[in-house]
Amino acid sequence: MALSRDGNIVATQLDAGPKQSETALTKLRDLLQGCGLRIEDIDAVAFGSGPGMFTGLRLGCGLAQGLAIGLSKPIVAVSSLHALAARSAGSRIVAATDARMGEIYIQRFLRGDAGLAAGGEPECLPPEQVPALSPESGWHGIGNAFAVHVGRLPDLFMRSIEVVDADARPRAEEVAVIAAERVAEGRTTPLDEATPQYVRNKVALTTRERLARGGRS
Repeated sequence: MALSRDGNIVATQLDAGPKQSETALTKLRDLLQGCGLRIEDIDAVAFGSGPGMFTGLRLGCGLAQGLAIGLSKPIVAVSSLHALAARSAGSRIVAATDARMGEIYIQRFLRGDAGLAAGGEPECLPPEQVPALSPESGWHGIGNAFAVHVGRLPDLFMRSIEVVDADARPRAEEVAVIAAERVAEGRTTPLDEATPQYVRNKVALTTRERLARGGRS
């Protein structure tokens, strides 16, 4: 969880597991209090919309929607892959995370004078089906898919990747930065569109399907 105030970012770690839903609001109040603010001082609410773990996405979205509605404030949905890509200094970036069930979430991003922008739609697919990149060099790869599925990513794809950061994860800090920029530009998310971005249509596979995609039984 992170707070953006006058360009400064302050963050706190949420509890893992089931306690997260019980303690999230307390953590938020503590974060605000540490900055001399009240919950009523919030100007806008943002959340990482995914793709990612379904339970975490639902929790984050539900909390953000509840705050936005309760406080009558705008809401901003930020792609988790966009937040991840924002951690890279490259001008051509591939953000890729493990989607489980033998698949990955992946999306390309380009950084120019106007900042970081998506270079295509997010996809969920087996690593072997990742297409080659164009141009064929100068790409930075970021995300745990480059570690979890390193042996399954196509050689043609990997030859275009010059730098890899497989340890990076999407963080609330980047979500806050991106959201603050959008709020300043008047680009908030309509409430009925502020929903989790699942990308994957099928959320469960049979054992045979998981094994066929390189997963475990």
